[in-house]
Order: sequence, then C-alpha cells, then structure tokens
Amino acid sequence: MSEIKNFSGYISNKKELSKMLDIPFDAKDDAGYVKASYDRWGEELAEHLQGMFSFIIYDENEDKTVCARDRFGNESMYYYVAEDKSVVFGLTINEILNSGVYKKELNEQALELFLTYSYLPGSDTFFKGIKKLMPGFVLVYKNNDKTFDIKRYWKLTYKGDNSKTADEYAELVNNTLNELVDDWKIEGEAYGNFLSGGVDSAYLAALTKPKYTFSTAYDNKDFDESELAAKSAEFLGAEHIRVKVTPEDYFGVVPEAMKAMEQPLADASTIAFYLACRGARKYVDVCYSGEGADELFCGYHAYVRRLVNSNNPDYSSAPVETYYIGNTKVMSEKEKSKVLKNYKGDVTPLELARSLYDFDDNTGDLTKMWLCDLNVWFEGDIMLNAEKMSKANGLIARTPFLDSRIYEVASLIPTEYEASLSESKIVFRKAAAHMIPDEVAFRKKLGFAVPVRVWMREEPFISQIRELFNSENASKYFDTNLLNDMLTDEYLDQPDNWRKVWCIYIFLIWYGIYF
Repeated sequence: MSEIKNFSGYISNKKELSKMLDIPFDAKDDAGYVKASYDRWGEELAEHLQGMFSFIIYDENEDKTVCARDRFGNESMYYYVAEDKSVVFGLTINEILNSGVYKKELNEQALELFLTYSYLPGSDTFFKGIKKLMPGFVLVYKNNDKTFDIKRYWKLTYKGDNSKTADEYAELVNNTLNELVDDWKIEGEAYGNFLSGGVDSAYLAALTKPKYTFSTAYDNKDFDESELAAKSAEFLGAEHIRVKVTPEDYFGVVPEAMKAMEQPLADASTIAFYLACRGARKYVDVCYSGEGADELFCGYHAYVRRLVNSNNPDYSSAPVETYYIGNTKVMSEKEKSKVLKNYKGDVTPLELARSLYDFDDNTGDLTKMWLCDLNVWFEGDIMLNAEKMSKANGLIARTPFLDSRIYEVASLIPTEYEASLSESKIVFRKAAAHMIPDEVAFRKKLGFAVPVRVWMREEPFISQIRELFNSENASKYFDTNLLNDMLTDEYLDQPDNWRKVWCIYIFLIWYGIYF
C-alpha cells in the first residue's frame, strides 16, 4: 500500500495517464495520478509524468520512502541525513528546520559561491547538511536498514538534427505548443499571464488566451516595459494590469521575500516578481509564466556575444568550459578573498558549474553554454524565484514552455538556427510570429530590468544598506571597512558594482531572518 505524504505541482499529462492507468480523468487530482503511477510503475513513475512536481511517497509494503523532482526544477525537494542515518524530507527547507531533528548551522562555503553567482546552484544549501534533490532525480530511502539511493531518471542532452530548415522547426515548435497548451489548463480556473514587452510572454499569452495580463511598472522609464506589455495585451484582447512598483514597495518587502525564498537570491528581479505575484493574486488564482523559453531556445545575449567574439580575429577564444559558469558572474575569487574574513576557496564557482553538466569532444560552444545555463543558472535562480515568490503570495505559477514535449523539439534544433551574430532565439521567434505581430516576435530582448541600481543610491535606502553593512552580523563574515568602501560613489559608478553590494545586502537580510 502506498501513501502520498506530500505533493506540490501540476501534472500536465493527466489525460494520457488516465488511458495508460485505466482510471477516470480528473483534471484536479494531480496527487491521485502520482499515487496511481507509483502503484503501476513503482520507483520509475517519474519517467511517466509530465509537468511540474515534487512528491514524497511512503510504501508501506516495502517500508520505504520514494521522493522525486520534475525534470527542470519547477518544484523543490530537500532532505537531511541525521546522525542515526534517518532521513528527514521536505518540499521546503522550513519543514526540515521545524522537524526538531536538524540543528541549524550556516554553510559558509555557500556564501563564497553565492557572492559570485548571486544564487546557490547545485545540491548544497545555505544550511549545512540540508541537501537539495536535483531536477530529474529520484531518491529512495529504505527504513529497515536506513540506506538511501539517488538515481537519475532524466538528463538534458543535445540531439542536433539538421534534417529540417529553421522555418520547419519553427512550425514544429508552434504546432507542439498549440497541441499541449490545453493540458496545462483546468476548465473554470481564474487565470492570467505575466506579460513583459518581449516575445516569450506575448507568445505564451497568445497560446493561453487569458482574461488578464500583468506587468510591473516603474516611474523610471529607462526600466519600464509596461507600455510595451500593454500594447501586446491590447493585441491579445486581454485586460492589462500594471503593478506599480515604488522603491518603498521594493525595499519594504525584501525581508518577507527572503523569508519565503528560504535561501538568499540576489537576482534583482526576484523582489519585483514577488510584488507582481502579489498584484496578480488580487485577480486570479493561476498565472502562466514564460520561464524556459530563453534557456531552451538560446535567448540570452551571452550566446550572441560568444559568436561575435569567435568571429573576431583579435579575440583570443578560450574554451567555454574554462570560464563560463552561467548567466551571472558577480565577484571574482580575488575580490571575495579580500572582503570575506574566512575565505577558503575550496570549491570555485567554475568547479561547481562543471560538476553539474557534461559534454563530449564534439560538443560546440553554444551547446556547452546551453547545457550550463539549464543545469546551473536555470535551476538555481530562475526556477527557485518562480516557485517561491508565487507560492508566497498564494499564486499558482505554471510554465508550459517547460513541458518536456517542447524540450524534445528544442534539443533537435541545430545551434545555427538558435543564435546568430545579431539575433537570439531564431527558431522560437519564427514560431511566435505565427501568432503575434512581427514587431513583438522579433523585438530585441530587454530582460526583466529593475531600477534597484538607481534606488539603492538614494535616501533612505543607501543609509539602510550602510547600517546593515556596519552591523554585528556583517562583522562576523565581512571586512566592514571594505563594505563601507563599496558604498562610495566612486565604487558604485563602476558598471555592475551595484550587484556586489546587492548580493551582500541580500545575504545579510536573509541571515538576520534565519540566524
């Protein structure tokens, strides 16, 4: 007999499972499908599930616990091995912290890695001994002999198939999305879409046809995409809601956002997304979000830059795997060795990144970057942000671009159809142009920019940061004289130095909450 101890997520292939398992279709009983799948396939059940999920199942007959996490890390899963070799499981870290078994201790190595990444990829967490089950893995714990085994049921691979043209692949992408999008809906739900000025969210909204769309809006027009989003919403026939974000709003919710995040995440868009979720929840229960399009279809500027540099005879091209760690690189090892009191450098960000993905001798540079981003940045930053910030506001965020049926198509597309010297996401944009205007489909990527780099230099926010940088907590881990130097105009005038300040600020906010 099996029992679902905990479940979170959305199973998108319930119709298919109903036929395979010979059970009545129930659009809302996701956990029931997981249990029925376990009763049929045992530990191999995750291979048969599509969508976003993490779950804990207890098998009474074999006295074992089976846990799994979806392919891309939409939903989190954590575990802790106690001294007596018993294991505590949780879909959140707080479940383990509140178990009475775990004694809280900071993982200082995580802080070193965080200051470069601005997030923490990999299986470790900021809590020493608490581990993250990685996407695409199943954990089986046997109670009788207190042993556990972690097995990979799915792995990202690049298959590159030159048998189709870019236009043919675009048509395949569009057809596949149109076929699967209804599998991500439940009839009668109140739902909307997050909408920026870019192609991903507009394409997804054209597919899902929401009543409402939502974007953040700022007084600073250099960062505001809400006007472009409103134009896309008008074309789509949706009512557009602009969630106004002021610096007071933004800084005011940082502590509650970091409490909900459970680990520090210094992506500036995290706090803005928290506020967007709070605004959307006033109108809908479910919101569709475009995570995955950039990662699956090579949408980041880094891919174009790599091609440009590779074609420049004056550029000394080092192998990607010798320097690329994913989409962010904040502090160098030299910088960290100066600002941290207890710097050890036992594991460098590059070593960690390389441990999370692999490739053979025939793998091209863009494919290596693609694999790195999906295994490192995507799981550690993008998906954690989407999951934690939506749940903190009682909102269900769904990500149809991460249906593995779309991945199967994306993995076939040759890299020359993904990015060029001037354009990213070539095939994806062509696919989107089937459903949205060319001016949106081929608009230059803007990103989810937030004016925090401007706001943090203004009062009262710079004084709040300075106070935290001179606190007792800061003095435990940092050279506070150097922290104060980082708040000078001379330092902050340098490009991207604000990110270094923001990383430390976010860590100290989080540390004050949890320690």
